[in-house]
Amino acid sequence: MKRLTGADATFLYMQTPNSYSEIAACIVVDAAALPSGEALLDHSLAWLEPRLHLAPHLRRKLVRVPLELDHPVWIEDPHFDLEYHVRHVALPAPGSMDQLGDLVGRLLSRPLDHSRPLWEMYVIEGLEPDQGAYFLKTHHAAIDGVAAFALVASFVDLTPDAPPPPPPDQPWEPESVPSDLELVGRATLNLARQPLRGLKAVRRLARSMRQAQTRHGDAMAALGQSAVPPTRFNEPIGPHRRVRFLDLPLDDVKAMKSATGTKLNDVVLAVVSGGLRRYLDRHGELPAEPLVAFVPVSGRSSDSTEGATEGNQTSMVHIELATDEPDVAARLKRIASAGDEAKSRHADLGPSVLLDLTEFGGPALANASMRVMEALRLAERMRFGGNVVVSNIPGPSFPLYTAGAAIRRLYPVGPVVQGSGLNITLLSYLDNLGFSIVADRDLVPDLDDLVADLRASYDELAAALGS
Repeated sequence: MKRLTGADATFLYMQTPNSYSEIAACIVVDAAALPSGEALLDHSLAWLEPRLHLAPHLRRKLVRVPLELDHPVWIEDPHFDLEYHVRHVALPAPGSMDQLGDLVGRLLSRPLDHSRPLWEMYVIEGLEPDQGAYFLKTHHAAIDGVAAFALVASFVDLTPDAPPPPPPDQPWEPESVPSDLELVGRATLNLARQPLRGLKAVRRLARSMRQAQTRHGDAMAALGQSAVPPTRFNEPIGPHRRVRFLDLPLDDVKAMKSATGTKLNDVVLAVVSGGLRRYLDRHGELPAEPLVAFVPVSGRSSDSTEGATEGNQTSMVHIELATDEPDVAARLKRIASAGDEAKSRHADLGPSVLLDLTEFGGPALANASMRVMEALRLAERMRFGGNVVVSNIPGPSFPLYTAGAAIRRLYPVGPVVQGSGLNITLLSYLDNLGFSIVADRDLVPDLDDLVADLRASYDELAAALGS
């Protein structure tokens, strides 16, 4: 039995009937080496089963503590059923990437079953030309974006004929579901420590606010909060999602950042900025103030492998996107400067403060606070999450294989939440930057137009830089 951290539990408390706090990955593979039909499902199950120990959370289920006296706990599911979690789907001919996006959107619109381990895998065939896909969905309470990629990495091979990994030193053993009395007893011990944890969290936040006031002249800078204009992306979201994928050449994006002395993420944000500017301007909705991106930042060290596929170690920064700037090169320069300033604020804040906010008043108060925020629509009114979430995850530059098939494309898929109905998540793999664009179905009914605007923004930036 393992207690969730405050950071992990926060994603459970944030969940609403229209926002599920779920993240995913879509893996496009060469289907020539794979069987079809029911044989494909059997092949995938046989390949996955000996690798389950590489990602322990796949066999863990949540157990809630009575009266929310403490954060929930993970237990090894005594009724784990692998076949329940792995499903087979075939795309209608001709199986385009847009149809794959439509399928992923529908799958994202259905929340996970919280009575079972929080993940599902879909084996997808029929993607043209001669391709297939694996779609893996899990809950943000179990892993963050970087850990999600580490999870995917646990189930890939360096060669198409790689043997299964060696079994674990200790065979997996299920746990019995703890009784309410046992859960309350453990919670009582944790409640005794709650005042001390809350005091430490308050001290950390107060120290960060003082540092921000001294260095930036604004105490709210400690939370990375800038003036965020209202847009259609920040209206209340519904339960349904639209998804599209976009590919950009990685070498060209690297050339742009080298030519301008900026960072790769600055170029990515400039592409997003230009695309949003085009889209909103065409609808007559472009604010006079610059839009703000909500950018997750990993708190993991680059050489850390312990617990790489578990838990949340992510904080966040807000970066102005300079959408009020018509000049492309000037826009990129402003975004780079805003990114440096945001990282400076993040250094003042430290990675743990925002993740420890649940320690102020404990689980019950944290959960109640989320319900109040939902009832008062504070997320969209205050726009704490910026106008759009943009997450950039570094991936491998060498080829990978899964279930004996070569991986052609990798797309991380992020959630939309109340207050931020548009999520753009990307990952580099081989020579490609793979974007997934996820939006509330009603807020962005013309998602194909927005994707076209993003590509036009990329072309415009490349032309301006002579690339």
